Amino acid sequence: MSMIDPTRHRLPPLAFTLCLLVALTGCTTTSERTAQRHRELREAQEASAQQALEAAGDSLVLFKVEETGTQRERNRTASFSGIVLSSDGHLLAPYTIKPGSSNRIEAWIGDQRYLARPIKYDETIGMTIVKVEPRTPLVPVDLAHEHTLGPGQEAYTVVASDSDSEFTRFVFRAYCQGIIQGRYRQFSLSPLPGATRGAPLFTAEGELVGLVNQNNAWMLKDLFVDLSTLLARANGEASPEEDSNDAWFGALMASINPDYARSRDLPRSSLWLIHVYEGGSAARAGLRNGDLLVKLNGEPLRLSGTRAYQYFIQTLRPRKDKEFDVTVIRGGKELTLNGKIRDKEKPDVLRAEDLGITVSDIVETAVIRLNLFQTEGVLVSKVDPGSPAATGSTFGQSLLRPRDVIVSLGGIPTPDVKAFGEALDTIRSEKRKELLVTYWRGPTTGYEALNLRIGDRDNGEAL
Repeated sequence: MSMIDPTRHRLPPLAFTLCLLVALTGCTTTSERTAQRHRELREAQEASAQQALEAAGDSLVLFKVEETGTQRERNRTASFSGIVLSSDGHLLAPYTIKPGSSNRIEAWIGDQRYLARPIKYDETIGMTIVKVEPRTPLVPVDLAHEHTLGPGQEAYTVVASDSDSEFTRFVFRAYCQGIIQGRYRQFSLSPLPGATRGAPLFTAEGELVGLVNQNNAWMLKDLFVDLSTLLARANGEASPEEDSNDAWFGALMASINPDYARSRDLPRSSLWLIHVYEGGSAARAGLRNGDLLVKLNGEPLRLSGTRAYQYFIQTLRPRKDKEFDVTVIRGGKELTLNGKIRDKEKPDVLRAEDLGITVSDIVETAVIRLNLFQTEGVLVSKVDPGSPAATGSTFGQSLLRPRDVIVSLGGIPTPDVKAFGEALDTIRSEKRKELLVTYWRGPTTGYEALNLRIGDRDNGEAL
């Protein structure tokens, strides 16, 4: 066995000294670089904090709510953050505070203290709009932002204070740990103080992205429409959605079966188009029965089951002339289609007071919704108590009923409201005392003789 002579591997004294100097120089260089990186990081964080302060401006609110206790409990005060929504004094509080509650609400905006009262609240997001009477116009937050955060990115939130802290505004840094899916997506954040709840959240570049909710933050781009609607209601205005109840997408949809979606590698958050109504918004955009809807306005649908449909409708928020684009899977290929929301078709309606009924034309939506077996005729929508159509021999049952489809009056066909009105005019001119009505009730044909001598009714009136 050969032995290794250690003397053969020793460095000469001069060489050893040179190596040691190089090593020490390298350590010094590494330490300086590390310190430099730390300085740069600190300076960047300070700059981001300053950008967040500037972006928050004068729109921060500190709420103090004194909650009235019972005889056994003492009153307590809760403090949390909020933002200004309008220059005339509408503020957003991150709690559900019902109007008429006995809680005393203080709102500090800068160095000004106001008493506030709750106006409107939304239990879905747990937020309330409160009102103050400002001495000068306030500076509202601009909610219309499309910015977002990715996992690992820094975020900054700013909170106000009152006279106890000399009205200092505090900045807190957090990290986005991911996105929590739901109707309203949330950023999962590293721990933040409880006082930040309701405070605005900014990116490292000072862009507004959300509102803090404990250790999460609501994504502002998801909240924007609902907050705008809530503010409109607080102002006593009708929101665009409330002002457009007749606007519709024009399709029956059903959520995809999760097992089927998994087996075919299809999105679980998608909707089958079961029936596309002729002339509706979906049909005019080119959608067909059997399409699988996977995206709305470039964004994939979220949630699954019935919640996917609710998400679609709440996100679409149909109102007349609003443009949209949807992506569907048809024949194994993705297809994006553009359209515009139209109003739902309104059938002609006629009120025949001498018969005691209100009827309308039969439209496609009524056929599907009511499962009608007859598409020609007029649909009974209302029967007046004590009228000829209501008075029968069976206790509690009227002769004609809502959802009946009348196909003839006195042997005269009534395929639509116009023909029904003409038939009524003929019958009135003949001054008949009895009238035979032929109708469909579900899959069954029925006949009823109405006694026109009951009551003293005016002639029919178109609605």
